[in-house]
Amino acid sequence: MRHKDGTLYRYDGLGNGLLKDRVKMYTNWGASYNAIVGVGDITGDGKNDLVLRDTGGGLYRYDGKGNGSFAPRVKIASGWQGYKGLF
Repeated sequence: MRHKDGTLYRYDGLGNGLLKDRVKMYTNWGASYNAIVGVGDITGDGKNDLVLRDTGGGLYRYDGKGNGSFAPRVKIASGWQGYKGLF
């Protein structure tokens, strides 16, 4: 979850449908992003990834490292500014 001040948090699961307390990952993060989706594992490496869209319509993937953090972003598409949301 990204807070309006730009702080990105992660919520780890307990394995019983409940979540642990949030963990701060980044501050001042993603000011140009207007959509963030936890998409599961789209790279096939067994680690959860993120997909984000910026205000210019660029679509980016952040590959999960498996330790709660992410590798640098990779641009995967452009022209997505006409869509209201990503699901």
